[in-house]
This record gives sequence, structure tokens and C-alpha cells, in this order.
Amino acid sequence: MLRRWVVAVLVMALAPVGLSLTSTANSAGSPGRYIVVLNESADAGAVANRATGLGATVNSLFGSVNTLVVSLTQSRLGSLQRDPRVAFVTADRPVRLLDSNAQAFSTDGVPTGVRRIGAAPVAGAAGVEKKAAVAIVDTGITPRPDLNVVGGVDCANDLLGDLLGGGGGKTKDNNGHGTHVAGTVAAKDTGQGVVGVSPGTPLYAVRVFSSFGAGSLSSVICGLNWVAENAAANNIKVVNMSLGGPGDDDGQCGATDKDAFHAAVCRVTAAGVTVVVAAGNSKEDLSESVPASYDEVLAVTAMADFDGKPGGLFASTAAAGCASKSLDDVAATFSNYAVPGSPDANHVIAAPGVCITSTWNDGKFKAISGTSMAAPHVAGLVARCIDAGPCAGMSPAQIIAKLKADAAARPADQGFLGDTHRPVDGKFYGNLANDVGY
Repeated sequence: MLRRWVVAVLVMALAPVGLSLTSTANSAGSPGRYIVVLNESADAGAVANRATGLGATVNSLFGSVNTLVVSLTQSRLGSLQRDPRVAFVTADRPVRLLDSNAQAFSTDGVPTGVRRIGAAPVAGAAGVEKKAAVAIVDTGITPRPDLNVVGGVDCANDLLGDLLGGGGGKTKDNNGHGTHVAGTVAAKDTGQGVVGVSPGTPLYAVRVFSSFGAGSLSSVICGLNWVAENAAANNIKVVNMSLGGPGDDDGQCGATDKDAFHAAVCRVTAAGVTVVVAAGNSKEDLSESVPASYDEVLAVTAMADFDGKPGGLFASTAAAGCASKSLDDVAATFSNYAVPGSPDANHVIAAPGVCITSTWNDGKFKAISGTSMAAPHVAGLVARCIDAGPCAGMSPAQIIAKLKADAAARPADQGFLGDTHRPVDGKFYGNLANDVGY
């Protein structure tokens, strides 16, 4: 049975941001759009020819993740599904992005979230060459002097957004979300504005959503295919995906439950790329959310910090530049979590995600909240750990284990209400990400 999907960009500000997906499959007589996942040894070109022979239009061929996107009538779909080279077929889904209410905010210095995980710049760090690149699978990244954007790919075809935005390249961010994520990962210290977790790290803008939130599951898979295809040549070591929605992990990389998204994530991980994702903003068990529930990823929950220091000492949120009723040094009220002792608890870590100030696509800075804002703290930390040496040569699974172990090494008084030292009944948020000298 084809599963109904809803995908959400995991941002919360004054209003939540979401992406909804509904099937594009139509009646038996009119073509629907389908994602065709092939068996490992299958020749994608040969299957594409077979699909064409059935009357399909082959919209995309993603060789690195062994996937086709085709338009085909339901009456012919069965013949394609029965092809022994085809693992499974699932319907593509259209996507839309709901409006957010990010707040403009002037800032100068290292954001509190960066300080809170111990990643503030240290003397001499500016001269360290940054080699491990991070791919931001999002709304694109707008070129700015404080972001080292070295390339990317456009899987969204945001023609209207590009026109209204006055150009700037096919991976330019016409929304703001991707640029905000990028700044937390790697904004350079220009003397004004913000500084990221790993300043100057090379960034690849993988644009899969348009300015209006338009896109599809196949657009996300297009982006992941590009990462898998270019990871070795471009030294892409980390992917940040601040998006997600309902679903679960079948433990078989999507083979059992026909999850094309999971299959693509597994192929990216097999290429040696650590996949960091937002845990979700539904304040529920992340086992029902993807990609956060996939065992192959590092899922990041959100906690609140307003002063960059432990101890819950910050009394007022007004100076944080973001409307929030959250207390200091506690798990974010909106954040998803894992169930204590569950398999998902093995790949969960926490980071600041409330009132996070970062770069925006208008050249300014804005403060917004969500696990979308927590995830890039960890993506930047992974890149920093690889460049500094402790994580160099490690597999994605080993890197996830190391970051979790380093987070667990925090003293009890350095964490937050909701970590393993001060747990919340029935909710596991993980421990706060911890730069231990990367």
C-alpha cells in the first residue's frame, strides 16, 4: 500500500512552518508521477527504456541512489512494478511551505547557541584550513560575504522565485530558511553579524524547495543523489536536512515499507557522508517521524539557551531578540524526543534551537526557533571534528557514536533539564552537543 506522507520544514517561530505532501497519482487513465527504486545491480538506463516502452515519461534518472522518477498511467504501473529489476514503486508527493514569522534582529558576535555547545572561535582557529564540506539540503543559500558557498545543485527549479528575487544563481535561497541554517553551520567572523560553529567551512547549496515551499519528495531525492554522486570529489562529509514528517524506520533502508527517502539516505551514508537531521517540532515520539527515526542519521532535538552559559540563569527573553516563553536550559517545549531505551535513543543528541539568530537571505540576520535551528549546530560540529582530527577517517556511524559520547561526558551541571542527568519521564532528548576541543 502506498503510504500517505506529510513532510514539514522543521522551523518554529511565532507560527510553525510546515510542508504538506499529497499524492500526485491520478486515475487509471491519466499519468501519475512515481518514484521507482531499483535493485542494487539494476541498470537504471535499461529500466528507463523499459518504462518508456510502457508509455512512461522518464522525468529524472538518479544513478547514484538507483532511482527513477516517471510519469505513467496506473493501468501500466503494474507492469513496471513486476519488472525484476525494480525493488519498489511509490507515488511522488507535491510539497508546500507554510509562512514563518522570523524576526529581524541586529547582532554582533558569537551566537549563544554556538557558545553553549563550546564551539566559540579560539585563538589561531581562523588560520586552520577547512576541508570537510557540508551540503545543506534546503531552500538554497543566498551568496553572502560571511558564507563560503562553493557550489551546489538546483532540484527545485524555482523559476518564479529567481525572477522575483532578481537573479543570483540557481541555488540562491528565495525563502531564507536555508541561508539561516547555513549561517549556524559556518558563518565566517567578519567583525559584525554572527559566527557559525565551523566558520568558513565549504558549503554546498542543495536547493530542493522553492521560495513558496513548492517541491516534492523526488526533489529531495534529487538532492541526495547529487550529494552521493559528488561526495568523494568535493569532500562532502556532512549533510544537514532540517525537514521531516510522518513515517517510521523499517530497519531495512526502506526495502520493506517501500520508503524511497530512506533508501536514498542509506546510499548517502554508504558514500561516507554523516547525515544530520532535525528531530521534529511536534512534541512527540520521533519514532513516527522521518528522517529522524532512521537509524543511519543523527537526529537533533532542541533545547533552550538564552545566555550561552549553563545553569538556567537567564531570566528575561526580551534581550534574546525573539518572542519566547521558554525557560533557560530546558528541553524546548516543541521538540520531538525518543522514548528512553528505544532504538531511536541510540542516535539522538540535543542542541540549542530556541531564538537562534543567524544569516538571512536579505543580507541581514533573523532569529527563529525549531529543531531546524538545532540541527545545523551539530552539522557544523561534525565538520569541525573531522577537520580537527578526532573524527577524521571515521565512518558516519563512528562519528555519531563519538559525538554522542562527547555529549554524555558533560558534567551534570553543564547540561539542561531533559538530558540524561535530569531526565523527563518518558522523554529522551539526548545530551547537549559538546565541542571537546575539536
